Amino acid sequence: MSVILIAEDEEAMLEIFAQVVEDLGHRALRASNGEEALLLARTEPPDLVVSDHMMPRRTGMELLRTLRADARLKTVPFLLLSAARPSGLEEADVFLAKPVELETFEQAVETVLRSRPAPEARQEAMPAGGRAERSSGTVREEMLNWVAHEIKTPLSSARLNAQMLLRKQGERSPPVDEQKCTETILRQLDRMNTLVTSILDAARLSEGKLALRMAPGDFKAFLQELVQDWRELQPQVDFTLKTEESRVELSFDAERVRYILNNLLSNAVKYGGESRRVEVSLSLSPGLAVVQVRDWGVGIAASELPNVFERFHRAEVAGGHGHGLGLYIAGALARLHGGSLSVHSTLGQGSTFSLRLPLSGSVRAL
Repeated sequence: MSVILIAEDEEAMLEIFAQVVEDLGHRALRASNGEEALLLARTEPPDLVVSDHMMPRRTGMELLRTLRADARLKTVPFLLLSAARPSGLEEADVFLAKPVELETFEQAVETVLRSRPAPEARQEAMPAGGRAERSSGTVREEMLNWVAHEIKTPLSSARLNAQMLLRKQGERSPPVDEQKCTETILRQLDRMNTLVTSILDAARLSEGKLALRMAPGDFKAFLQELVQDWRELQPQVDFTLKTEESRVELSFDAERVRYILNNLLSNAVKYGGESRRVEVSLSLSPGLAVVQVRDWGVGIAASELPNVFERFHRAEVAGGHGHGLGLYIAGALARLHGGSLSVHSTLGQGSTFSLRLPLSGSVRAL
């Protein structure tokens, strides 16, 4: 049995994380702020620290750097949770974005405990208490992080509790209606989380504050994995991947490109009509990797096409509409990569969205 210190200022989140840890067979130490967590760690060195970032009296990053500066505690693994992406998050052993999936959290805890890193493997930490001057841009970013924390923390608590409820329902065979209600709650919480994330991303893009985390990789393998995820998520839809390339190397931000393609695939499923067919293709043109997502659904009217990538624009199509941010963010992320996103569509015949990314991996500002 391991001792796991949990630092979280929201009582509901603290209790649900502690319950999950204890259900895994470990002992949980509870701290409601960063200073209390530091005191507990120094009193009883834990085997793992799980900490929120935005807490009173010491943030998660400040707690992490203080522990790294302590000879007795510098090797204790640190799992950082946050609705925002705080500067320096790579210093943590694991970072999980809120709202976090129940199984993802459980797996992260067990994985970290099984593979505690050696002291020499750690990078030198920034001295505790060091603070840079705060520009107006930094203040705006801190405000966005605060909004993310204040909205996504209760979302995360609600999702984790709903997932725990769904798991317990699976153990006792509840009435079908009861389980359906729980699943509906989870779906609506996911929709709310997507909307909040989109609003925050749109704000950061308009401020020029959204930074990419570029890394080289095989884009074909990335695309194959993504399409397979959608096959499992939507088994009633026929997803095909067409390419003649054996390997496509480029530098890209996997998380952000996944957002772009998930948005295109989601729209293809939603507006694909009765064909239930989505085709993804990967090809090369001079200096570019080109991904096309095609459906044979309702299509987009010619009058709507010039505006589909504008912020808050909602095309009038059958089957409902979104919040008007998905394609705006997708297009902006494509440009941030130095690429582009375009669409060709005929009303009643379907749509083809084309994502172009530079093979060189050069990045161009918005």
